[in-house]
Amino acid sequence: MRKSLKIIRTPGMALAAGRTARFSGEARGLTRFLTSETSTDAGAFTFEGREALLEIVAALDEVLRDRAPDRTVSVLKGAQVGMTTLAIGFALYCVIVHRLNVGYFLPDQDFADRFDQTRVRPALRRGRMASLMREGKYKGASPKGLKEFPGRGGSRFLYILGLRDIGNAISIPLDVLIRDEVDDLPPDNLKWSNDRIDASPLALTLNLAVGRTPGAGIHAMYEAGDRRRWRVRCPACRTESVPEEYWPGILRGGALACPECGGALERRAGRWVAGRANRRHRSYRLSQLAVGAVRLERIKAKWAAVRLPSEKARFRCSALAIPDAGDTQPISRELLAKLRDAAPYYLAEAPA
Repeated sequence: MRKSLKIIRTPGMALAAGRTARFSGEARGLTRFLTSETSTDAGAFTFEGREALLEIVAALDEVLRDRAPDRTVSVLKGAQVGMTTLAIGFALYCVIVHRLNVGYFLPDQDFADRFDQTRVRPALRRGRMASLMREGKYKGASPKGLKEFPGRGGSRFLYILGLRDIGNAISIPLDVLIRDEVDDLPPDNLKWSNDRIDASPLALTLNLAVGRTPGAGIHAMYEAGDRRRWRVRCPACRTESVPEEYWPGILRGGALACPECGGALERRAGRWVAGRANRRHRSYRLSQLAVGAVRLERIKAKWAAVRLPSEKARFRCSALAIPDAGDTQPISRELLAKLRDAAPYYLAEAPA
């Protein structure tokens, strides 16, 4: 942290041993915490090239600051856009600064253990937060990935757990529920995990994942929220467009171009616009096209390599954040109706 910045102490940041933890503090907010106290494999976390994340950070911070109860933030995202790093920092911020119990759920315990070793521990090890943490013990859940942060008001916990074990889904009380890789979480246990925040006066949920199945998983959560999309305004004709919805026509040479006039677009110069009102549930569709840190040349190269329908579906999911099940598209009422209209045979749902 720069010496010119004033260090703010918050009551919940005092250690049980009497030492006071020094951080940017609650008054500085989550944005400052992420950039000053968390690290990535490439160095300090930065919003340069990830400007689209700033509103998501502000929305989460607002909920914590106002203690607004029963809020949900869901992010239907492309791959490697920085959301998981943000979620890790957010989890630590909740525990250390706001003194909340946080559960970070992943598909299974092996996944969670690797995540703990490769993503969470390095962030702690490179910062001053490591001095505040000790390995925790809690009989109701797997002890692996359990981080305890002692303080004068009692310990707070960060649980990094696999959701395939029903015991991890039902055994621990939480204030903040973070669910990563939502499309790979066991659906029944996913529902059970909602109960973990019932007794909390905050009860905040953050969902994030690359969506693969239309109408299910993180896509269903996005649809249930206020459906925010990143709109980029053309400096020439002032038309706003959502880049992923015009792919690949929006790609002109090595840059993005306005679908209306062909003028050059600046990916990072966009804004989030909600598709409908939902005060309790903010949802974002965050494609790679909204994140300058993901090189457009690489996105273009991946698209050029697409040959099969399954490859196209994978590209749409991972780059455009538009779920596409490809050949694994589940049977739905709409699909049955199309088949009935197009084929000389009869299909119907089995009676209940």
